[in-house]
Amino acid sequence: MADPVEPEDKIESLRQALAFFLEDDNVIDRFEADGLKTLILQDGHISEAEKAFLQEAITYNNFDSEALSLLKELLQRHDQLPS
Repeated sequence: MADPVEPEDKIESLRQALAFFLEDDNVIDRFEADGLKTLILQDGHISEAEKAFLQEAITYNNFDSEALSLLKELLQRHDQLPS
Protein backbone atom coordinates (compact mmCIF):
# COMPACT_ATOMS: atom_id res chain seq x y z
CA MET A 1 0.00 0.00 0.00
CA ALA A 2 1.36 3.43 -0.92
CA ASP A 3 2.16 5.95 1.75
CA PRO A 4 -0.53 8.61 2.08
CA VAL A 5 0.41 11.94 0.55
CA GLU A 6 0.22 14.92 2.87
CA PRO A 7 -2.35 17.51 1.68
CA GLU A 8 0.31 20.24 1.40
CA ASP A 9 2.50 17.96 -0.74
CA LYS A 10 -0.40 17.11 -3.03
CA ILE A 11 -1.34 20.77 -3.51
CA GLU A 12 2.31 21.59 -4.24
CA SER A 13 2.36 18.80 -6.84
CA LEU A 14 -0.79 20.24 -8.40
CA ARG A 15 0.77 23.73 -8.48
CA GLN A 16 3.89 22.33 -10.16
CA ALA A 17 1.80 20.45 -12.73
CA LEU A 18 -0.24 23.59 -13.46
CA ALA A 19 2.95 25.65 -13.93
CA PHE A 20 4.39 22.97 -16.23
CA PHE A 21 1.23 22.87 -18.34
CA LEU A 22 1.18 26.67 -18.63
CA GLU A 23 4.86 26.85 -19.59
CA ASP A 24 4.49 26.18 -23.31
CA ASP A 25 1.58 28.41 -24.37
CA ASN A 26 0.05 29.85 -21.16
CA VAL A 27 -3.20 27.97 -21.81
CA ILE A 28 -4.50 24.75 -20.26
CA ASP A 29 -6.07 22.47 -22.85
CA ARG A 30 -8.36 19.49 -22.29
CA PHE A 31 -5.49 16.99 -22.21
CA GLU A 32 -3.67 19.01 -19.54
CA ALA A 33 -6.88 19.52 -17.54
CA ASP A 34 -7.41 15.76 -17.64
CA GLY A 35 -3.91 15.39 -16.13
CA LEU A 36 -4.87 17.72 -13.28
CA LYS A 37 -8.12 15.80 -12.77
CA THR A 38 -6.20 12.52 -12.58
CA LEU A 39 -3.82 13.94 -9.98
CA ILE A 40 -6.73 15.23 -7.91
CA LEU A 41 -8.69 11.98 -8.05
CA GLN A 42 -5.76 9.61 -7.49
CA ASP A 43 -6.88 9.05 -3.89
CA GLY A 44 -10.54 8.69 -4.83
CA HIS A 45 -11.92 11.96 -3.48
CA ILE A 46 -11.59 15.73 -3.72
CA SER A 47 -10.41 17.44 -0.55
CA GLU A 48 -11.34 20.98 0.43
CA ALA A 49 -7.73 22.01 -0.32
CA GLU A 50 -7.99 20.52 -3.82
CA LYS A 51 -11.32 22.24 -4.36
CA ALA A 52 -9.78 25.57 -3.32
CA PHE A 53 -6.81 24.92 -5.63
CA LEU A 54 -9.16 24.27 -8.56
CA GLN A 55 -11.25 27.36 -7.89
CA GLU A 56 -8.11 29.51 -7.71
CA ALA A 57 -6.64 27.93 -10.84
CA ILE A 58 -9.84 28.51 -12.80
CA THR A 59 -10.02 32.12 -11.63
CA TYR A 60 -6.42 33.12 -12.34
CA ASN A 61 -5.35 31.02 -15.33
CA ASN A 62 -6.28 30.52 -18.98
CA PHE A 63 -8.18 27.38 -19.92
CA ASP A 64 -9.61 26.45 -23.27
CA SER A 65 -13.35 25.80 -23.27
CA GLU A 66 -13.09 22.00 -23.03
CA ALA A 67 -10.59 22.19 -20.15
CA LEU A 68 -12.72 24.71 -18.31
CA SER A 69 -15.80 22.49 -18.71
CA LEU A 70 -13.94 19.44 -17.44
CA LEU A 71 -12.66 21.14 -14.29
CA LYS A 72 -15.92 22.95 -13.55
CA GLU A 73 -17.71 19.59 -13.88
CA LEU A 74 -15.26 18.12 -11.38
CA LEU A 75 -16.00 20.95 -8.92
CA GLN A 76 -19.73 20.57 -9.45
CA ARG A 77 -19.52 16.84 -8.82
CA HIS A 78 -17.66 17.56 -5.58
CA ASP A 79 -20.39 19.97 -4.48
CA GLN A 80 -23.05 17.32 -5.10
CA LEU A 81 -21.37 14.63 -2.98
CA PRO A 82 -22.97 13.99 0.41
CA SER A 83 -21.07 15.49 3.34
